[in-house]
Amino acid sequence: MSKPFILYDTRHYSTVDAIAGYAKWAPTYDATVDNQLDIPLLSNLQTLPWLKINKAVDLGCGTGRIGKWLQNQGISDIYGVDCSSEMVNLAAAKQIYTQLDIVDITQTSLPSCSYDIAVTSLAVCHLPNLYALYTEVARLLQKGGLFVLVDYHPFFLLRGIPTNFDCENGESIFCTFI
Repeated sequence: MSKPFILYDTRHYSTVDAIAGYAKWAPTYDATVDNQLDIPLLSNLQTLPWLKINKAVDLGCGTGRIGKWLQNQGISDIYGVDCSSEMVNLAAAKQIYTQLDIVDITQTSLPSCSYDIAVTSLAVCHLPNLYALYTEVARLLQKGGLFVLVDYHPFFLLRGIPTNFDCENGESIFCTFI
């Protein structure tokens, strides 16, 4: 999207960047996010050799939903990266990850050529530069490594439907880019 979201927002909802939005959403995220947005898609992947995957990186790990799913696939060495300290703190409490880093998923400090698989789910919609993500994933993956990306279509943003949630006070908050 080349123009700021506010130019498309005909409803004039409260709009914040993704870091501020997820800080507010973190306490209720697990109870309010719809698992039907990504878990069925991941579960239907037929071509991934789960038994051969030893080390994974969960980019945009949030509260650890996808990390838990990866663990259920038999992966025990999982690294999580997210830009929201509030979300990472919730992920840490679940004790799923080997390591958690609070950093932009397009510029991690994780070692190069170290992961069998990189997964990102429901995070890419907040990135203004997909090239930076693909470059970072290529750096992180071992030769023959796999990248799984699940996100909604950017057409939603153009239709004025960004990632959103309701605060405890009932206010709707919409999250744009990082």
